[in-house]
Amino acid sequence: MNIKQQFIDSVKAIVKDRYIVVLLTVFLLLCMLTIVLLLFQIHPSDLQVVVHYTGFGPTQFYRDQWYYLISFVAFVVVMAIVHSVTSYKLLQRKGRDFAAAFIWFSIILVFATVAIFYQILKIASLQ
Repeated sequence: MNIKQQFIDSVKAIVKDRYIVVLLTVFLLLCMLTIVLLLFQIHPSDLQVVVHYTGFGPTQFYRDQWYYLISFVAFVVVMAIVHSVTSYKLLQRKGRDFAAAFIWFSIILVFATVAIFYQILKIASLQ
């Protein structure tokens, strides 16, 4: 069986369960919204921007070039792909309830990610 057929079979398996489809759609829409919001908040600058905060280092704010912030967008893209594939595998092997719980966890993770990125971008915009 080729990859194209495997993909079609996996889409058919997911489409059979409306609840899982709705959850995955909400998750992917939240990921897309997060990507769009992040891209509108990132602005090129010659100055170094704050990209990391910690209470455990010699300095609490770490600075880097503005394009480091694009890695946040890459994180959301990778999270969307990995969590979607994982939820499909969980649906196959562990059942609907386990897959639905994982997707709910993923949705909560998107909200936590947005909250953290918002705080970092708020600090980064101060220069």
